[in-house]
Amino acid sequence: MSEPLLEPRFHVHTRQAVVRVELGLTAYLAEPRFWALEGAQRALDLMLALPMADLFRYYTTSVMTEWRELGPRTMKALRDALTSRALMLEWPRHHFFFRLADEPNCPSVGFSYTEIDPRRATRAAVLELTLPRGHPAEDLQALAVALADLGPLYSLVGGHVARWNVLYPKLAFNQFYLWAQRYLGVDIQDAEELAAHAPLALPGSNWLTYLGEPLTRPLEIDLAALRRSALKPGLECLLVRSGLLLRAGERPTMGDLNHFAYPEAYAEVARLLEPHFVKPMPEFWGAFTDEKRTDAWLRRLVGAEDWSA
Repeated sequence: MSEPLLEPRFHVHTRQAVVRVELGLTAYLAEPRFWALEGAQRALDLMLALPMADLFRYYTTSVMTEWRELGPRTMKALRDALTSRALMLEWPRHHFFFRLADEPNCPSVGFSYTEIDPRRATRAAVLELTLPRGHPAEDLQALAVALADLGPLYSLVGGHVARWNVLYPKLAFNQFYLWAQRYLGVDIQDAEELAAHAPLALPGSNWLTYLGEPLTRPLEIDLAALRRSALKPGLECLLVRSGLLLRAGERPTMGDLNHFAYPEAYAEVARLLEPHFVKPMPEFWGAFTDEKRTDAWLRRLVGAEDWSA
């Protein structure tokens, strides 16, 4: 049975996209110095190697006040400047960010990197990669494996994900609150909030969920035991670098309850990993805050009655 479309929502006056569902990865990065010096640049190369990289049209950084259109020779200059060595720095630029997108602030094709100086904060750096929903899911898995091989991660979640416009967070999360009642397989990440928790907790689970050694070590998670527990129909475990990548089913699903498509493999992963989820979960915007239901949503596949009630 085919998945019904979740159409992007646009602001009634500005016509800017407010929230949309695409394929995406959100990676919480350990050892920010590695990512500042070379990791982010190499991650960008992974995206630029995909055919949909031609759809990138705009870019912005934390030292700009607007999005600008990409020129014919801009991309190489942006890539070269992504390493902190471009400014003769051997340490990360605290809260520096770099964004590429087909559409500003709410992309269907996107690369978003936020840098953290570990001398100034214990939070994770963040990398968010977005592919169009119709893109082959195999490429999303290949990106996840390549990122985990590339450098140290606390965790990574990937699959169908809602990307939301930072200019309209309340509108975006109000819409997602409605979608989330029906589509249990669609994730959303508030990376700015969750980055502070990522060194010691999981921000959730999805079609792809990766636990890296920088997270499993302080939590004393036995990956061999976790892998044995995950030997269930529909689940696949991949040992990547010094961590474990769990895949819930052959392909990502939205988990459409109206079509009786309960994402059982997603629920198996959530039940395995729930003891390591963020506690308490920072409240999302809009209806999530109004109803105090963010934590229930995070655990929707563990105690579905708490979310659907």
